[in-house]
Amino acid sequence: MAYQDMFGYTPPVRSTLVLEEPPKELWNSMTVKLETTHNKSQLLNFSQALSVWLSPYGEILRARPGEKPSKAYETIDMQKSSTQKVDIARGVALILSSPHNLNLYIDSLSDGLRKLWRKVLMKNYVSQEKAKRYLNTTSSLFGEQRSYYYYNSGSVIWNMRELGWFKTESHLSEKQSRYSYYHESESFITISATIRGIFFPVLFPELDKEDLALDELPGETQWRTIELERDSQTNFKLLTSLIRQGELPLKKKGIGVTDMKRAIKKMTLEEIFTDDNNEYHLNLRAYNYIQVLAINEHKKNNYKKKLISYEETLRDLFNNFNKLDSFLPTLLYPHIKGLRQNRTQWSRLQRLCLLMINCLKEEPQQWVNILNIILRITELESDGNSSHLTTMVFHPSEEKNGNDLTNEYAKHYITVERYVKDFGYTGLQAFSLMLCSLGMAEVALGGGSSDRHLSPFDQVDYLRLTPLGRYALGIDIHYESPKMEQVAYFELDPQRLIIRSLVEPNPYEQLLLDTSIRISRNRFETSPMSFLNNCYSREDVEGKISIFRQFIADKLPPLWEQFFQQLLQHCHPLMEDKTVYKHYTIGHYTTMTNGDAANGRNNDLIQLITTDPVLRQIVIRAEGYRLLVKVEDVRKFEAQLKKHGYLI
Repeated sequence: MAYQDMFGYTPPVRSTLVLEEPPKELWNSMTVKLETTHNKSQLLNFSQALSVWLSPYGEILRARPGEKPSKAYETIDMQKSSTQKVDIARGVALILSSPHNLNLYIDSLSDGLRKLWRKVLMKNYVSQEKAKRYLNTTSSLFGEQRSYYYYNSGSVIWNMRELGWFKTESHLSEKQSRYSYYHESESFITISATIRGIFFPVLFPELDKEDLALDELPGETQWRTIELERDSQTNFKLLTSLIRQGELPLKKKGIGVTDMKRAIKKMTLEEIFTDDNNEYHLNLRAYNYIQVLAINEHKKNNYKKKLISYEETLRDLFNNFNKLDSFLPTLLYPHIKGLRQNRTQWSRLQRLCLLMINCLKEEPQQWVNILNIILRITELESDGNSSHLTTMVFHPSEEKNGNDLTNEYAKHYITVERYVKDFGYTGLQAFSLMLCSLGMAEVALGGGSSDRHLSPFDQVDYLRLTPLGRYALGIDIHYESPKMEQVAYFELDPQRLIIRSLVEPNPYEQLLLDTSIRISRNRFETSPMSFLNNCYSREDVEGKISIFRQFIADKLPPLWEQFFQQLLQHCHPLMEDKTVYKHYTIGHYTTMTNGDAANGRNNDLIQLITTDPVLRQIVIRAEGYRLLVKVEDVRKFEAQLKKHGYLI
């Protein structure tokens, strides 16, 4: 009976199929690779998948170019369970080690199978239910997993031989059990690293296209482009001052929320998103800019002694990108709940970012699509361990008591088939906005269409490096900073502590409000009380004076110089007395006169303490008949009073 595929299609019987015989070295190398990475049961599954394509042919030959064909017995023997493992591997390798043969096989696949292949290669995991939809079938795809006495084979009894390339793994699903806080396990289709690396380039021919990078953005979309190179340069000096004055201390997960809000108020950073109410977009640029530069400054050795330009700071940062490693998950995934240390400590997010940088270096002056970048990265990583692909970032959880990873923005649990999008694709978009925030890249936002719901960053479609970015990443040797205009922002009154703002809006107005009080629209008054607000040490005062000189006025009238000098002189004028005293109070006593009781002060004791030379030396008299005696003198005090008949 003629063979029918899963869709009821009966391929026509052809007389002969001539396969290309690959070079001996490639054939042998592929044979060894397959034999060492798969067991016999898995190799038989591969051969059965190929047999669906080979079975309609009456004869299968192999030949080198220009030579006479010979019978390809390997393709027949590989389908027999009695064949030795190495010979099964050799038959499969005959197809996989030749691009010509492999393309012939791929061309024989149905559209549904091609779609499933591409989904598995890109997403790493596909649920059985989704796979059935791709294949347009309602039948179960596989039976029970084969087990052996010593080990689990890892292979599956596929109900459709075409699926023999794949394997299954059990992971948590989105479906909750009847206990609500548990999640069911589900079988996901995946693929071995070896097969992934072989098939990925063939099933994604778009990787060979020349239009992956563009000189101009596609014209069919209304793009909004953001470039912050000049703004980043302008704000760097102020941010560095705030960091070095101790206003942005580094904590376990970065700069604290309170310190961050205070710094944002003092700076005038241009934002990326300004026209929506999305809480994740609020101060997104400021958050990236301040966090990254503050972390880098704190991680530098002797950072308080060394001050370098902004472009050199960025070059240092990306030459030592591991400084950000432990902070990256928090920076790039603020909308993901459940990223605890047991996940993030094994994160490959740093490698994902570095691979993206390498892709940008290939086309440093052109627009590059985020989708194309993730395709390139997946291809580069396709022959790695399939459970640790960079595009997945985190290893899938094996916990059975519930799915602890949630995309709070998209309102869904993150199952294994969502890892690539939720962590890989989203991570690249978030990193693009980080580069833009630092002035290193220009991004193109595609707008807020209805399908933009995966993350707060999913409007990012394209990016390209700025001159600053090309210099920081070592692509360009020289960099010319944008020329900054010399503008007088304030005028100081030489007779009074009054400051007048000369421009509107004034970028440093909020900074001035940290030391002064507004008395009119553009006039501010400074006093000791306003200047010392939030100061707790001489270092705090010195820091405020330093920032005042840098951003308000560097040349001060004599009145202002005297004011600052006086503030410093008045820092800590009182010395803390650490001596320990015991406190006493001379109490009242009762006397009897003619049978009547009367209360009064113990005048005899008062006179004794006043006149006795020993007591005068060790007792300090205070108002309210109080006495202070040093702790070390208490025994001497008690003994002296006993001599005069007083018992303490």
